[in-house]
Amino acid sequence: MRICSIGECMIELSNIEHNIFRQNFAGDTANSAIYLSRLGAKSSYISSTGKDFLSKKMLKFLNDEKVKTHNIFMNINKTLGLYLIQNNKNGERNFFYWRSNSAARTLLKNVNSKNLFKQISKYNAIYFSGITLSIYDQKSNEKFYKILKSLKDKNIKIYFDFNVRLNNWKSKTIALQTIIKFSRIADIIFMTKDDLNNLGLRNHKSIIKSNYNKKIAVLRSSNGEVTVYNRDNFEKYKLHLNKKVKDTTGCGDAFNACFLYNYFNNKNIKDCIKFSHELGKTVAKFKGAIIPKQNFNPKLYVI
Repeated sequence: MRICSIGECMIELSNIEHNIFRQNFAGDTANSAIYLSRLGAKSSYISSTGKDFLSKKMLKFLNDEKVKTHNIFMNINKTLGLYLIQNNKNGERNFFYWRSNSAARTLLKNVNSKNLFKQISKYNAIYFSGITLSIYDQKSNEKFYKILKSLKDKNIKIYFDFNVRLNNWKSKTIALQTIIKFSRIADIIFMTKDDLNNLGLRNHKSIIKSNYNKKIAVLRSSNGEVTVYNRDNFEKYKLHLNKKVKDTTGCGDAFNACFLYNYFNNKNIKDCIKFSHELGKTVAKFKGAIIPKQNFNPKLYVI
């Protein structure tokens, strides 16, 4: 599997104990790119970064994870975004962002569309999210949509995660219109019930069926229930959750990566869900989005 992910890799601060924070690098599509690489995919990341020492450290971090970074473009006038994770006693998160000077926001303003299309065309698939779209302005998203349509014409698979963060958008209306538009072009779509509810979409099955006919849509719920719309049928899976959770950051990103890797390698939906859920549960046992390499055994998540 050769897949490129596009978005923003940020400086992550996670609260280890009282007033002590650990610094790492993470971001939804970057997390998925790392887990795809660990599972065995040839994974590449597309973004923009600064020239400062933290930007260089982030590039080394991705390279150490065997994620290709040759499509990360430099903007010497910008730097990395930063986010802080605050967990409650159940491991659920609140995020605080500082990303106004983020280089990733400028990617599509500074990169030639033809060159970007040429680079992505070397892969089997592209993966992006609602957060990816939320950091770009309208003109950048219009440019990105045209690139995706051209990729579709070349039979390159498109994978999309709703990942709704309304605070990143100018309005709920813009978020809804943009996310629905881009999700319709995708072959596999990931979402949660919270994503749909936050966009004001209540009749979940009806929304999925009317927008994603003949496609695969994966709907996750916080209670462990996963509903898959497999081209024209709904399949429901009830999965067990961890009794103790440290941090749910990155669980969905790991789930998506594992699902895509196994599905791309011709595994059935039931097994894809089972192994993806197991990886998500493992991630929830650790602070931060990326678990230590020594605690990651790919054989446990690859069918």
